[in-house]
Amino acid sequence: MGGPDLQQIYDPIPYLGLILALMALFGITFQFPVILVSLELARVVTPAKLLHSWRWAVILITVVSAVFTPSSDPFSMLALAVPLVAFYFISIASGSWPAVERLPLARHGDGRGERLHHAAPLSSRRLSARGIRRD
Repeated sequence: MGGPDLQQIYDPIPYLGLILALMALFGITFQFPVILVSLELARVVTPAKLLHSWRWAVILITVVSAVFTPSSDPFSMLALAVPLVAFYFISIASGSWPAVERLPLARHGDGRGERLHHAAPLSSRRLSARGIRRD
């Protein structure tokens, strides 16, 4: 049964490599909603445009999940694709939040390179410090 002729059948190194690859893949791809919301806040894309192209996004997410999942089973691909599709729609919903969409933009600059940023309402104390009276 045992003895000097005993050979190990399973090697833990490929298994650990698969687990580490899956962890890295899931960690990197779950940054996708953060990137989408950042692009929406920067007004590079709009929630309406993302919602308009949701079918292509679902197909692209599924194909990317199938290609980059290190195992060949469909369960790992679905475990990656389903949350990413859900995060896609959650990102659209958070980008179309009324407070985010209606922030006013103010222009400041010296005329050469104007910068756009979100204008914060000035309080009475800040206005009086600038010598402006609120009537």
